[in-house]
Amino acid sequence: MNRGYLYGDGFFETIRVLNGEVPLAQTHVDRILDALSIYQMEPAFEVDEDLVRGIALSHQKDGIVRINFFRDGSGTYLPEQNSVAFDHSFRPFDEEFFLPSSLDLAADLLQAPMHKGTFAVYPEAKPNVRWMTVKSLSSIYYVLAAKYKQEQQVDYLFIQNAKGHLCEELISNILIQKGEDFFIPSLTSGGVNGATQRFLLRNYRFAITEKNIIMEDIENADAVYSCKGSTGVCRIS
Repeated sequence: MNRGYLYGDGFFETIRVLNGEVPLAQTHVDRILDALSIYQMEPAFEVDEDLVRGIALSHQKDGIVRINFFRDGSGTYLPEQNSVAFDHSFRPFDEEFFLPSSLDLAADLLQAPMHKGTFAVYPEAKPNVRWMTVKSLSSIYYVLAAKYKQEQQVDYLFIQNAKGHLCEELISNILIQKGEDFFIPSLTSGGVNGATQRFLLRNYRFAITEKNIIMEDIENADAVYSCKGSTGVCRIS
């Protein structure tokens, strides 16, 4: 058994493979590098697009590839070393994938897939700590949130920090539109900085503003978008 299993000492990355390509390869690399830094882990291999593409495409199928990175070696709470090991798995997945592609974000998002549903807010505040801004192998907070979502019979569950600011949806980042303006939760609010959100900020930073978002902003928005690495951007309201 490895340290990822014994202590949750690691993180994971889920990667969409579509038509034999990895659409968000570079932002996945960025997330992995950020996580390695946060977890104080030191890989003996190069973390770059070649690595991500090589692992993701090794399954030779379109779907979702999950890579688990964990601290190698032994030790109890205190690890004996900081080297990195990983494993990976595959699952089929065929939902539509959409990313904006022109400089006109508003016009492009009119073409985004639409999924309507009911909303709720998870009452247990998410701790605003760095190690929970990546996809930690210690995911019990999200497991319990998912059970709450099922109990409440809602389609989307928003996560808030201790100040009552929304930082993400259970399995995605949030982009809201009010008139011609677009907003995401502040990157200091404690949410996971996902691959699709990173893509949007890299390509549309000029059109997107960070702000503290509360549920009233969701209710009054002209549109709310879900942003996740498996499906890209879709409209949920």
